[in-house]
Amino acid sequence: MNIDSNTSLALEREKNLDSIQISLEKMATDPKVHTFEDVAKHNKIKDCWLIINGKVYDVTPFMDDHPGGDEVLLSATGKDATNDFEDVGHSDSAREMMDKYHIGEIDMSTVPLKRTYVPPQQAPYNPDKTPEFVIKILQFLVPLLILGLAFAVRHFTKEK
Repeated sequence: MNIDSNTSLALEREKNLDSIQISLEKMATDPKVHTFEDVAKHNKIKDCWLIINGKVYDVTPFMDDHPGGDEVLLSATGKDATNDFEDVGHSDSAREMMDKYHIGEIDMSTVPLKRTYVPPQQAPYNPDKTPEFVIKILQFLVPLLILGLAFAVRHFTKEK
């Protein structure tokens, strides 16, 4: 009986190992799919994810080692960094190095097609503050000042 229970335990362990192996294989062939919003949240030095060619990379461990510095990587967060990556012209070894930072794929339906430009808020138009308004005021005030000055000079220089 002891031999049968050992055999059944061994078979049970083998089944568990097989299911773990299948799970690992499935994880390797079916990477996690991330949303754009989820990836965009990882935009700090201690937590930095990038989207390059539809893949998501956790480059946090590489921040200190990146030749361009951590600012370059941080500036590429929150968007599709494919163009930024390709414009630099990375070497083949750099492209191979990316594999160890790959953590999944991006759900392309959640990536904005392009960034929408939101113009800054402008103060409402006030015609009283335009240069034309200032000129009109000066055209009115300067003759009054000259007239007032003329009366003051006449009044104070008049002989008594």
